[in-house]
Amino acid sequence: AAPHRPPADPDAIREVGRAGPAGRHASGRAMGHYLAARQKAAAGDLIAAAEELRLAVAYDDASAELRAAHADALALTGRLEAAEAQARKALELDGEGRAATAAHLLLARIHAARREPGLASQALDAAMAVEAGRSAGGERGDPEPWRLAAEQLRQAGDAEGALRVLDDAVARIGTDGVGYRELGRALLEQKDLGRAERALRLSVERSRVDGEAWRLLAEVHEALHRPREAREDLLALLRLEPDDPDAQLGLGRLALLEDDVATAREWFGRHLGGPGSGWEAHLRIAFEWLEARHAEEALATARQGLALPAAGPRLRLAEGLALQALRRWDESAAALEQVPVGAGDAWFSARAALAHARSRAGRHAEALAALQPALAARPGEPRLVVARAEALGRAGRGAEGVGELEAVVAEREKLGDVAGLRELYPALAEALVGAGRADQAVAALQQALSARPRDEALLYALGAAYERAGRGEEAVAQMRALLALAPDHAEALNFVGFSWAEQGVRLDEAEELVRRALRLSPRSGHMVDSLGWIRFKRGDLRQAVELLEQADRLMGPDPSVLDHLGDAYRAAARPADAQAAWRRALKSVGEEPPAEQVAVRATLERKLKELGAAAERRPVAR
Repeated sequence: AAPHRPPADPDAIREVGRAGPAGRHASGRAMGHYLAARQKAAAGDLIAAAEELRLAVAYDDASAELRAAHADALALTGRLEAAEAQARKALELDGEGRAATAAHLLLARIHAARREPGLASQALDAAMAVEAGRSAGGERGDPEPWRLAAEQLRQAGDAEGALRVLDDAVARIGTDGVGYRELGRALLEQKDLGRAERALRLSVERSRVDGEAWRLLAEVHEALHRPREAREDLLALLRLEPDDPDAQLGLGRLALLEDDVATAREWFGRHLGGPGSGWEAHLRIAFEWLEARHAEEALATARQGLALPAAGPRLRLAEGLALQALRRWDESAAALEQVPVGAGDAWFSARAALAHARSRAGRHAEALAALQPALAARPGEPRLVVARAEALGRAGRGAEGVGELEAVVAEREKLGDVAGLRELYPALAEALVGAGRADQAVAALQQALSARPRDEALLYALGAAYERAGRGEEAVAQMRALLALAPDHAEALNFVGFSWAEQGVRLDEAEELVRRALRLSPRSGHMVDSLGWIRFKRGDLRQAVELLEQADRLMGPDPSVLDHLGDAYRAAARPADAQAAWRRALKSVGEEPPAEQVAVRATLERKLKELGAAAERRPVAR
């Protein structure tokens, strides 16, 4: 339980100098031991602080304030029985002042630690009554009893009750918005976004100058995919703190969500030009550009940061990832190899990314070699194992990758590593599909879901595995079941919309689903491709071409996107552009795993052949 901290020095000395209503002054020795206790506590020596307070009480055993402070110190050292006794003695000495509130709060925490919620609530009610009485008498009431009561209700799962308690504090003592702010922070952490927004709105209504509340409210609005409100929150924060770096960074990120690159660049520039900004600011902005799929901007930002003194190794990682997003595989590998072993977690991330770059460039042996030292240092690390399985699949050794993944999955199941399994199971399913064992991929994911039936990553992976196994109806049904659980799952929305477009059915609904997905992930190349394909199916060739060209810019040379773009060009009577798109698709097919190349390559070659035959049949214009 969080401790009740002693009050600020001036008030503390004033209160210690009195012994209840009579106003008798404490002895100098009592006050000396009290001040010594505060010094010991500030230095982290809680046992010595408790001893000093014991001596203070010995010199003035009629002081409720000293008794309450001693009780608090005893509780901090784990001596709850003695702490409770001192708190009750403080209440006997003074049942209506600040010491009474401190004693009641400590008793509430002790009862809560003993799992005695009824007694804890009684103690908090008593503390509230004391503070309400003080407020009615013209003193400033302490909101701490209401805050603690609200926190206990939240922990018990009663967020509505917590809000009502804080409303009661406003009515009885006219408190500020700090209680609402802290409740909002806790609700945000547990993803209860609706109630978090209510609490934080109440917080800023009570105190318009609480910058932290505005910051948290912006986080909530961004998580709710309401960027305009998040922007207003951050602007309110900047009016209070004009150089706040997090607000500048957040405003740049929100601009990118709306594809407003110029505004994003302006906010990021302010962040870089702020007081004390260094290579760390370049790192943060580089990753914001990467997240928004602006690889060129990310690369430029990372390289600017690398030119600064004492630039950290994570900037080199950002450079390598930006080059990878641009499909400049060899340059990416050269940058990632410069991340040193001493970079900690960044080195492991760099090794996984290095293996990916080498593998996509067709250097499979080098890809596997890049992972060896990292796996030796962290055997069974999920991201490294997944990277190795991917490299083995691209090298035509998919069965070997499946075996390694199965062994690590079994080990992680024994350890109960839920986070690791969330990454490993989809990778195992992908490897099984690549090895021609799609039905086994479905079975593996169904088994995983039997233990974790609401795991969104596993539910999505199962839908994808159904589709790869040729069980399209089951795939769509699985994704719709996921959407019933998580209506804002952007990838599932896109999957269902694209599947219906492929079948040429329910195109109105398909377009609405994909547009919803794009509102959640506005720079997803795959989702833009899906929308372009839907417009193609609906006969809107002009918009289809525009969207598919945009998807190509976002994705780089992706075989699926280029295949769709070629179809749209051909339908729009642009055969030369169609031929160029399909030739680019053929070139990029070579980067995919061997099992995935055959059918795609055959389809593209057939289309090019048909296009060439059609050109031969066309009469020459006079």
